[in-house]
Amino acid sequence: MNPKLLIVAVFVTAAVPVYAQAQKPSTAKVTTADVQKVVTLISGDKAKTQTYCDIGKLNEQIEEADEKKDVKKTEELSQQIDALGKKLGPEYAALIG
Repeated sequence: MNPKLLIVAVFVTAAVPVYAQAQKPSTAKVTTADVQKVVTLISGDKAKTQTYCDIGKLNEQIEEADEKKDVKKTEELSQQIDALGKKLGPEYAALIG
């Protein structure tokens, strides 16, 4: 397996639950094929890979802000993640949503 693809896959699987906590419950089921499609799209584009890594870093900052009970910082970081998520395309948005 391609190491870049593996790294992106790990980030996707780690970020989805963190991001999903802030979202409303959804009845749609995410399949492995859906995740693989998004991983392929992101890992095939250097700019999207960097954007995804930036989202991962912001998720870490959200966790730190949550521990400090800094709601304002958490909201600001969430907005930044939303903006970056739009750059990854509709497939990513559908996966996260």
